[in-house]
Amino acid sequence: MRKFIKTLLIATVVAVGALFSSCNNDPDVPVASVEVADVEIDGLGGTVNIPFVLRGVEDIIPKVTTDALWLHNFTVSNSIVQCSADANPDLEVRTATLTLAFEDKLTVDVLVTQGVADSDFVINISGVTPYSCWASFAPINHEGPFFFLVVRKSYFEMYELTDDFETLYEEDLEWLKEMAEHSGRSLEEYLSVAAQMYSATGDRVDMRYSDLKPETEYVAYCYGMNTQGERTTDICYKEFETTILATSDIEFSLDVQDVTTNAATIVVTPSNDDYYFWTYISEMDYATYDDYAVMENMMNNVAAEVESGADIYDIIHTGVSSQRPSSLWSGTKYHIIAWGMDEHCNATTRPMNIGSFTTLSAGVNDDCTFQISCPEVGQTDMLINVKPSKATTRYMICPVEEGICGAYGDEQMAQRLINMEQSRFDEAFYGEGVDWSNAEWIFTGEQTKWGRADLDWTFEAGKTYRIFVFGVDSNGVRTTNIARYDQKCADVVASSMTFEVELVENSWNYPKFRITPSNNEEYWLACVMKTEYVDWYRNSSTGEIFHDEMMHMLNEEYFDGEAKYYAKQGVSESEFYWSSDSEYSLLICGWSGTNTTPFYEFKYNTPSIPWDESDAAVELDWKLFNGAELAKMDPMVWAGYEDNCIIYIEYTPNESAAHWYGGVWLPLSYYELGVDHLVSLLRNDTVSHVDRSWGRYSGLAFDNSYSLSWFAEDADGKFGSWNYVEFTPNRKEGESNMSEPFDFWTNPKPNSQMVVM
Repeated sequence: MRKFIKTLLIATVVAVGALFSSCNNDPDVPVASVEVADVEIDGLGGTVNIPFVLRGVEDIIPKVTTDALWLHNFTVSNSIVQCSADANPDLEVRTATLTLAFEDKLTVDVLVTQGVADSDFVINISGVTPYSCWASFAPINHEGPFFFLVVRKSYFEMYELTDDFETLYEEDLEWLKEMAEHSGRSLEEYLSVAAQMYSATGDRVDMRYSDLKPETEYVAYCYGMNTQGERTTDICYKEFETTILATSDIEFSLDVQDVTTNAATIVVTPSNDDYYFWTYISEMDYATYDDYAVMENMMNNVAAEVESGADIYDIIHTGVSSQRPSSLWSGTKYHIIAWGMDEHCNATTRPMNIGSFTTLSAGVNDDCTFQISCPEVGQTDMLINVKPSKATTRYMICPVEEGICGAYGDEQMAQRLINMEQSRFDEAFYGEGVDWSNAEWIFTGEQTKWGRADLDWTFEAGKTYRIFVFGVDSNGVRTTNIARYDQKCADVVASSMTFEVELVENSWNYPKFRITPSNNEEYWLACVMKTEYVDWYRNSSTGEIFHDEMMHMLNEEYFDGEAKYYAKQGVSESEFYWSSDSEYSLLICGWSGTNTTPFYEFKYNTPSIPWDESDAAVELDWKLFNGAELAKMDPMVWAGYEDNCIIYIEYTPNESAAHWYGGVWLPLSYYELGVDHLVSLLRNDTVSHVDRSWGRYSGLAFDNSYSLSWFAEDADGKFGSWNYVEFTPNRKEGESNMSEPFDFWTNPKPNSQMVVM
């Protein structure tokens, strides 16, 4: 039977009745004394409680000091000294001395002895903040690789309370296998590079976890695991809790003035001069995010702004803060969330909901009403009929899936839809010059439209849709009350639809297929993926694809959870991406919220990259420079690059080269798709050098490995030779591969480019 070790602390009194007293020659004055005991603790560490009894004087809270770093977080209350002890990472007993100083009355030393951990590992937690910690996983009675992780205690307890750690291990292993498959590696290959959760060498690991939540219990655990995924030791674990946010005692009061339909003046007054931040959030969003989520999201946004050059003191507040947002939603309740926040973007308090207000409902100036019906309803579309009471009223028709509406009321949903369309106008989504005054989907008079075919809304079988209809003027302001009609799509029905496929174009990096369904009325989905990945979802004995599992994976990963936007109808010519020298499968199925047909599979072997099919070529001359030396020559240009290496490249194409490409990236081994991925990067002129006579990269790190690759292409699109070298910038004296600096930047050549990595 396996033994599962938990980090419990055992404290044993070894010197009961030890008495210490202060010198006092006056027999009428009580003698000050303290009774305390030395303690022994378990090698796994934990919480240490040291009780003491103080006599002869009124209660004095002692000052506690120690000569050991492995004892920390001291508190004193109710005549008990409490501290935390790290696990003993050594194979020998260790001791520490605690000194309790009771003002000038007396001082006493307590000996703390910690035994050797009876465990395969010791786990120490340090540097705990509200959002992060350092976790140390040290093998002491185990040799070989091991797996380690930090998880919520609420998750770990499911296995701890039932003593079912074998299931925990099995689920860990299944997760690791999925991660390996997703990365295109075997389990052994994946574990060799998964340094964030696996020590392949078996050496001690010190890992910082920075995405924790405040005042939350966690468990750090580990166990031996070989490269085949077999568990080789017991599971060792340690519980800990992130700290609270309480470094400031700031409080807030709120005053909201001049509330209109879309604006309000919000005044926040703090109780002191500490720095703070506040934000507002609508009632609908507040139903989804708690106060901590709001705070974390905003702090991440602020940190990103500061990294981009913003001044933190222009963002955080001290003293009274007043803002007047002018793009609020009408008829909507807003909450104000505030918290202390310092100049380093760290929260200094918990987030606090300090009040709320509600904007005025939008007034309507048109009494037009609407009758809505759906004379025909299919699995992925519905025919919508709208009869307005006024023929001249301009209106929108918006069928929205019920789940998307969530806690939004009808007025909020209407404003949300208006905001969505306004952002599309701003981005010229419908074309230049299209706005509220001339958009084709703003109607007058009676209309009968298919929701998908005519209005470009998407539908899934079996789901209910709320059809919103309301008037809107040429400025995007709602003019009528909102009419709403709820309609459910037809349930999924299996289909007998089949497909014919023609490979129209076949290149090393992309194909174009003409896909012809046997039924032009139904919708279908298509994707291209490596056959070896398809095999993961295939019955090994029958060769059939597990449809539900494949459809779930495609929707989540291939279609980003929005398969409905990729569904097509009728004959279509579709382009995809693939990599060279590989076997791919084209998968097609009927679709209506889920697959309505089996997956039809068409296999193809992709062509090789057409290297050496042309004499097009480009020669390179490249040099590496020490940013510190360049900064001495021209600090105006190179200030800030002192710790960087700069690579300078000159390109000389031959007469056959119509286009040429070059760039610096990571070594080839870092890219799952290998040369295919590098070629796609090189042909991107925003990140690589395309048709340039010279260029440079100015953000390389010393002692890191990089690759430099280049090739040329002729006028017919045929490639010359592939060129690839790896290099490591080194500026160490005696080993440097830096070139002597020269003034190449003050007289740049034409057709040049600089890229900062």
